[in-house]
Amino acid sequence: MIPVQTRVTKKLIERLDELIQQGVYSNRSEAIRDAIRRHVTSFSENSKNTGNRKD
Repeated sequence: MIPVQTRVTKKLIERLDELIQQGVYSNRSEAIRDAIRRHVTSFSENSKNTGNRKD
């Protein structure tokens, strides 16, 4: 995997850590990868359905 650096708000990290404590994710990296994957998949599906693709 390729490392990616980013900055997020304290509140967002706190919410992310809550998901980890609840056992939804095992660590921050896993949670962030899943969020990116879901967003990209959703965006791709929406672009196909609406025809708003940027090629």
